[in-house]
Amino acid sequence: SNIQTRCINNAITNIVYTVGGGGTGATVTGLPTGITGVYNAGVFTISGTPTAIGTFNYTVTTTGTCIQKSLTGTIIVNPDATLSLSSANNNQSKCQGNAITDIVYTIGGGGTGATVTGLPIGITGIYNAGVFTISGTPAAIGTFNYTVTTTGTCMQKSLTGTITVNPDASITLTSGSNTQTRCINNAITNIVYTIGGGGTGATVTGLPIGITGVYNAGVFTISGTPVAIGTFNYTVTTTGTCIQKSLTGTIIVNPDATL
Repeated sequence: SNIQTRCINNAITNIVYTVGGGGTGATVTGLPTGITGVYNAGVFTISGTPTAIGTFNYTVTTTGTCIQKSLTGTIIVNPDATLSLSSANNNQSKCQGNAITDIVYTIGGGGTGATVTGLPIGITGIYNAGVFTISGTPAAIGTFNYTVTTTGTCMQKSLTGTITVNPDASITLTSGSNTQTRCINNAITNIVYTIGGGGTGATVTGLPIGITGVYNAGVFTISGTPVAIGTFNYTVTTTGTCIQKSLTGTIIVNPDATL
């Protein structure tokens, strides 16, 4: 066909003209770079792989004696899609329930849209007028490796990124009563809390002298023997990423009798 549409860097189907009469050759004008015309033994062949984008209206003209003839045709060369990150923040770490910073990609060339896979629930991608924007508030915890892929004509492009969603800390009382009454110099029953989620440790305030809290491998244990008298309202608070949690308890230390 003398009218062909190709993607850039894809070969055309040969276009063949027969030259006769007083024609002894032919020339061509208007071809894209990468496409050439060659005459041989009464046949003029246009072939090759276009390396330029656009609409190219070409003209083949015979050479020889007497009046020469011309024929025209068109080769349309479409571009591959282009995709570029234009916000420079495709890798983000957020706490659950906190919106990400918009991630913006620019679509060009033969790209007429884009899709995305791998996003956490609550995060979406929207295409509008050459721009693809990923935004929202993640509702799922984990590491999400996403891929943006253009849609449109010719070869498409993809880019990747990562959204890490960290959990809030959690704390639960897992053994021992958090409200205990003891006589002075008598050991309490161990009070054990389990720390999870984004919690990586814990601290405690308000304990009587002789009672301490120790964190180890996700467990915070309050133990010891009180050497001070009174009512001690204590608070255990997680440490780590995102929102931290606290739980409270009471240790009452009664005095021995005096005489």
